[in-house]
Amino acid sequence: MALCERAFVIGLDGLRGPAVTEFETPNLDTICREGVWSDQAQSVMPSSSYPAWGSMFHGVSPQTHQIGGETPISEDAAWPSFMKLARQAHPDWAMGAFSCWEPINRDIIEDSCGAHCESAGDPELAPAAAAFIREARPHVFFMQLDYIDGTGHGHGYRSELYGEAIRQSDERVGLIVDAIRDIGALDESLIMVVSDHGGCEIEHEGAIHNSHGVDHPDAMAIFWSARGPGVCEGVKLDGDVTITHTAPVVAHALGLAIPDGWEAQAPPEGVFCL
Repeated sequence: MALCERAFVIGLDGLRGPAVTEFETPNLDTICREGVWSDQAQSVMPSSSYPAWGSMFHGVSPQTHQIGGETPISEDAAWPSFMKLARQAHPDWAMGAFSCWEPINRDIIEDSCGAHCESAGDPELAPAAAAFIREARPHVFFMQLDYIDGTGHGHGYRSELYGEAIRQSDERVGLIVDAIRDIGALDESLIMVVSDHGGCEIEHEGAIHNSHGVDHPDAMAIFWSARGPGVCEGVKLDGDVTITHTAPVVAHALGLAIPDGWEAQAPPEGVFCL
């Protein structure tokens, strides 16, 4: 039985989980207040975009999905993305994928999903995604913003400029929530906001770089949140939550059967109250 009629997943690339309490994020705060959240959810190893976004969509570890620039997801993989799962169950549903980092649309989401895909910089992408929501009224939607990570690489994952990128991204999350509200779907939709990895200082060949891909706590701790019908309200999750749990949360909310090939076979404890 479906708890939600629609699912909207927003990805904030490079957001350290604890950073949501270090900077002003009113839209993320509202989602936390209305749902469940963690600032200590865990990425995967290596804590980088291909491994992490692949695990988020497909419910398996990077060692299983092995998605990369030379190895896009196979259509016959036993771990379909949650978008493909929804397409197989509902051939008529509208779907959209808006990714600043275009490899998500090209290599991680299967062509058979038939999703409307766009790629652009964050300032252009978020308004285009909001317009798509108002026009297409999608049942499954994904958006990935990239400027937080870019700023972390350039200026550090604890810098004031990093905080400003988080504040701007929070405003763009608000644009999406406003569009969902405008189509009258706020009370019937699952909304998730998750990050793929954080970032830290890494020493390499005698120099210090701002990056990720390692198991440092600042690189592994991500933000993970969900709100919507059936989701518990105002709960900070204390148990083990990973980015891989995103897929079964979407499947459970939409009433989709979780594939045997997913390693994450159930939502984390404490997410759903129904």
